[in-house]
Amino acid sequence: MDNSSLEQYLILAKSTKGRASCALILQAISNPACFHFGELLDQANISSLDQSPDTKPSLDLLRIFAYGTYSDYVQGAGVLPKLEEPQITKLRMLTVVTLAAENRVIKYSTLLRDLGLSDTRTLEDLVIEGVYVGLFSGKLDQKRQEFQVEDTSGRDCKPGQLAEMIETLKAWVGASDDISQQLTDKISFAEKSLERETARVEKFASKVEDGRKSVQMHGSELEGPAPGHIDSGMDMDDVSRPKSRPKTKHPSASHSSGRH
Repeated sequence: MDNSSLEQYLILAKSTKGRASCALILQAISNPACFHFGELLDQANISSLDQSPDTKPSLDLLRIFAYGTYSDYVQGAGVLPKLEEPQITKLRMLTVVTLAAENRVIKYSTLLRDLGLSDTRTLEDLVIEGVYVGLFSGKLDQKRQEFQVEDTSGRDCKPGQLAEMIETLKAWVGASDDISQQLTDKISFAEKSLERETARVEKFASKVEDGRKSVQMHGSELEGPAPGHIDSGMDMDDVSRPKSRPKTKHPSASHSSGRH
């Protein structure tokens, strides 16, 4: 899908007026590579077609191809320029783009109704052609009778739609800012809580260490000298040599000396 193919019509639109501009519109919508027409609508010579009842239907047709649907064409078919089959096929594919932008799953019954088709074979061929030219991608589920959308291109904005999109984006940005501020506040609260908890843990660990040292110091004082310790003031001889016992007189000796 080549958007640059519209360039030639934008150049020609600067110099064409009236019915020549109407013919230019028919050429643009017939080009198989052109699917966006917003820039052409913005051209002064094209937008001025609205001022004449003879040329206004061509401008209305261009608007339908820019952001309308096949149903819009059917409703105004009585006054709009008649379309050839390739042009109708393109408008139907653009209608699928509109549906795909609003639904990720589109029932065959919805597609048949909105595209003005009566059989699923023609419907599936049209969807396949739309996938081939790059308007959308997805899967046709014949069993469930639905088109499962994976991706879709965009279409030109309707008058006033751009302002709505801007307001929607502003609201989204505002909501994002609020969420961002809430997350920032929660992160700040978590960081401060972590700092307080870290300080509490460090203080508790310091108290535990002081208590351990205190217990070790008092325990060593209560234990006294270690087993096998020898007082340095004691003579080694006193330890190695047992003390002599005091001598006692034998009773027989005292009796014998008394008789004499």
